[in-house]
Amino acid sequence: MSVFKGLCLGAAFFLVASPALADRIRILDTDRKAAEARVEMVLAAREEILVSAFIFGDDPFTLTSLSLLRDAARRGLKVQVIVDAQWNKIPRPVQAHLLAEGIEIRVYHPFRLHKLRWLTRRMHDKMAVVDGRELLAGGRNVQSTYFGFGRQIRSRNYVDLDLQVTGNAAAEARDYFRRLWSSREVRAVEARATPAEIAEASRLLDKHKPWLDARIEEARNDPHRAPPELIEVGPVRFLHDPVGRKGRERGVSNELRDLLDSARQSVVIESPYLVPSRAFQEGLRRALARGVHVRILTNSLATTDNLWPQAGYVGHKKELVRSGVELWEYAGPECLHAKAAVIDGETIVVGSYNLDPRSERLNTELALVARDPSVAAEMRRTLDGHLARATKIDRRGFPEGADEAYPGVSRRKVLRLRLLQLLTPFIRKQL
Repeated sequence: MSVFKGLCLGAAFFLVASPALADRIRILDTDRKAAEARVEMVLAAREEILVSAFIFGDDPFTLTSLSLLRDAARRGLKVQVIVDAQWNKIPRPVQAHLLAEGIEIRVYHPFRLHKLRWLTRRMHDKMAVVDGRELLAGGRNVQSTYFGFGRQIRSRNYVDLDLQVTGNAAAEARDYFRRLWSSREVRAVEARATPAEIAEASRLLDKHKPWLDARIEEARNDPHRAPPELIEVGPVRFLHDPVGRKGRERGVSNELRDLLDSARQSVVIESPYLVPSRAFQEGLRRALARGVHVRILTNSLATTDNLWPQAGYVGHKKELVRSGVELWEYAGPECLHAKAAVIDGETIVVGSYNLDPRSERLNTELALVARDPSVAAEMRRTLDGHLARATKIDRRGFPEGADEAYPGVSRRKVLRLRLLQLLTPFIRKQL
């Protein structure tokens, strides 16, 4: 079985944080690093595993991940999962089987007639916390396409980023997870299934275990395998939105605007969606007026996975470039999904937050902030590397050197974009 080739060749090296030491971080900028880190964290867990994600898929990668969590529950660990109700694709019998195995699952904002505002307010968090001392957070959901296995579901892969952190930020993330878990924003999952369906679900997860177990054993017996290195940094800030309705307390958007206002030399940003809100535009104007160089990379029409925010973005391209922003669009073949920034060559930001009104006003979001020049230099190299498959946008709103706005894009897709542009003024806060 080879569907998960390269998933966890180093899974046996457990990462244990020491509360007495400074925070340590590791940038997970490849699919392999991101997958291995998740396996290592689960295998190293001794008490509890807390996982939240916007999307849990119905695909081989997700099912293998769930089998790993099931093994942890069978070892006696507390395993709790929160998933957005609209994007919970785990098959119902599999959910019922996991519940029977002791895994607790809650869904965020399931449909309720008396809670219609929940329809537009989604949980966009993506994180895993182990024993309150190790945290992984960023842009990746639990689905094949976020780990380089898009071929499993005949879908395009995403380019993404996570951070792995040991230290106080993990304890803060655990506290946030627990508040959300016990809040009125989530409900215990309703997954009814017959005994026969549950038995079949158990066999389905069993089918994905042997290959993973073999790779773990290979890693344990590999004398040349070195444990991943986490870099010691100053305090890592864990940013999150308030539990409950946004806007009543300071949240991620406020903190990120403060970081933008703190920039004195440069700001390098990646965001899959770029629909500048009024507050973000004002922050950009202040930064540019101070002489800050601002570079933003986002998806092109060819690579985007969502035409709605793209329709909200295209009307801003010329004004962004003419204001002084260095604007780039990703050319693929993957879809850009990373949400990251480097500020003044010393501060990094990685999280779930998109530069759009939905992240600012509606979705729950997370972000990690660390200040360290060497880590920032590593992150900058990663972000600079993405430009090799990107095009710079000129003052016309066209890719430099092109004689049209969307070279290589089908007329049908361009027409759909134009039609959506007519509607976006009416739903801008939902983009």
